[in-house]
Amino acid sequence: MIGVTKRGGLGIAKQMAAIITLVVIVVVLGALLAYVSVSKPSKVTVTPVTSAVCPAHPDQKLVVYFISHGSPTDPFWIPVIEAAVYAGHLFNMTVIYEAPSTFSISEMVELAQSALAAKPSGLIITVPSGTAFEPIIQEAYSDGIPVIVVNVVPPPGSLPGFPYNETLGYVGQYDYDAGVGAAQYMIQWYEETYGKPPTNIVIFNHEPGLLGLTLRIEGVENEFKASGINATINVMPISLNYAESLSTIESYLEAHPNTQLMVTLGPAGTDPAVAAVKDLNLQGKVYIMAFDIDNVTIQGIENGTVIGTVDQQPFAQGFMPVVEMYLYLCYGIAPQYNVTTGPFILNKQTVQLYQYQLQAVSELSPYLKAITG
Repeated sequence: MIGVTKRGGLGIAKQMAAIITLVVIVVVLGALLAYVSVSKPSKVTVTPVTSAVCPAHPDQKLVVYFISHGSPTDPFWIPVIEAAVYAGHLFNMTVIYEAPSTFSISEMVELAQSALAAKPSGLIITVPSGTAFEPIIQEAYSDGIPVIVVNVVPPPGSLPGFPYNETLGYVGQYDYDAGVGAAQYMIQWYEETYGKPPTNIVIFNHEPGLLGLTLRIEGVENEFKASGINATINVMPISLNYAESLSTIESYLEAHPNTQLMVTLGPAGTDPAVAAVKDLNLQGKVYIMAFDIDNVTIQGIENGTVIGTVDQQPFAQGFMPVVEMYLYLCYGIAPQYNVTTGPFILNKQTVQLYQYQLQAVSELSPYLKAITG
């Protein structure tokens, strides 16, 4: 196994980041075009591929654990999981995705400890709690297991002593910046539509305690304060249970009839929020600013219920770290530290840019079933 090389600071050259991003986009699109029909085939035909060569481990199939806080029941994580498995197949690697069935730091730590005990070739991991996962990363580093962080990581400087230098890199977005961007868009959209800023807002948090969602909330709140808007922003906990979340959202809207905007932090909140607007006949009265993407979110954008969503491209968060791990393990190529996959505001004007991506990714579900059995 190749030893883990300590990395320097977090800063990267913008030009190099752009080059890396373009290369990965070409790889992803090329792979999708090779395997996915744009015309939605009635059946999936698996095209044989020549197994990728790994000069550093010619007689060994690499095993990489992908440990995440993201439950497979959360719609956001479906393309992440599928992309990771798909990339593993392309590069002849075994990718094992594991996550708690519901959000739990303690259960995720146990999964990570079990993964390290299995002595994998590499570890891809989300960091929903910096303090909880410092020991995991340090243990992996001591054991010579390379680590790539994905989706969520403590912002630079927020947690002194966090072992950034003991990880190869980070693939994802910075959630505080995503929250700021969402607030800026909400304010601009509401002022352009109604001639005044929004002042009655509720944020529904489907995984209270998750670092990334907490940072999104802070970004939204702080941007409203910085804009000088005297807004009431309530934060309400919901869950990954659709029926329970729908009931909570509808009860809140009935008790707060002056609500103008709902902020949902992922599809687990957006899906019941869209249903609540329809159930209570609040179309054109209460709008949703979302994070992340699923079919319900896209339909909400198209019909005007959702004014926009902050996209962090989850497929890329599954695919890219597996590619980076392959290049590192097999060729000793260390990745750029930060590969940002978002944020990007998706709205009525930009939704068409994602139609092919969404269609192509959706076709991977039967494909993956075919290749994995």
